[in-house]
Amino acid sequence: MLLFGTAGIPNSAKKDTFSGILRLRELNLDAMELEFVHGVKISHINAQKINTFANKNNISLSSHAPYYINLNSLEKEKIEASILRIIKTAEISHISGARNIVVHPGYYHNMDKLEVYNNIKNALKKVVQEIEKYNVVIRIETMGKISQFGSLEEVLNLSQDLGPKIMPCIDFAHLHARTIGKINSYNEFCKVIDDIQHKLGKEAIKDVHIHVSGIKYNEKGELHHLNFKESDFNYIDLIKALKDLEVEGMVICESPNLEEDALLLKNLYHN
Repeated sequence: MLLFGTAGIPNSAKKDTFSGILRLRELNLDAMELEFVHGVKISHINAQKINTFANKNNISLSSHAPYYINLNSLEKEKIEASILRIIKTAEISHISGARNIVVHPGYYHNMDKLEVYNNIKNALKKVVQEIEKYNVVIRIETMGKISQFGSLEEVLNLSQDLGPKIMPCIDFAHLHARTIGKINSYNEFCKVIDDIQHKLGKEAIKDVHIHVSGIKYNEKGELHHLNFKESDFNYIDLIKALKDLEVEGMVICESPNLEEDALLLKNLYHN
């Protein structure tokens, strides 16, 4: 089965994590991504309280690491700082009960793509060594801009090379934007799922972490997120593909209206 939730606190809740969890329960949604995108700023005590409260309300948690991560920076100090940010996110996510941690890996900087791949892989090896003690999985996200590392192939190859602590976060809206309007039909969505299963095994599609939203893009890829009904993104065929291929895991909605589109997806999936 798939769980559906929001990237951060729902718009209709007070702006704290506990109110967000309660609102998701009221809405009959299943999950929330803790947004550490501007830094990990909660204490161990509060992280434990969030864990307990989410469990009590039957809300599954994931998290998003800070945006200030570039594992292919031209400056070594920035790579080291990026590694530390991921490790810190892993520590707090573990305490919070957020198993899946979404990471934006970095940029190409006009470098050879194989060299970039190896730089990011080597940085992630250091991360893996430090997070073995935590019950977390680093989810490398498929990215929406052509300048960003994070094609489907790159993300799956990292999981193949470094798993099981390194797995994909499949952002279908990003894939749609990155390919300038492709990956937007039932057959194309099924092909993505088949690629995951082919490279990482059937168990990988029984434990997915998915991001999705409407999206605006140009010839360089992603511009910004939109609500589904303001976008050309084919969310109906996506849900059909996920259901037909019996994909299981978590779907996090990143549309600006958050809980409205998350509910749209959940109702579509179940009805």
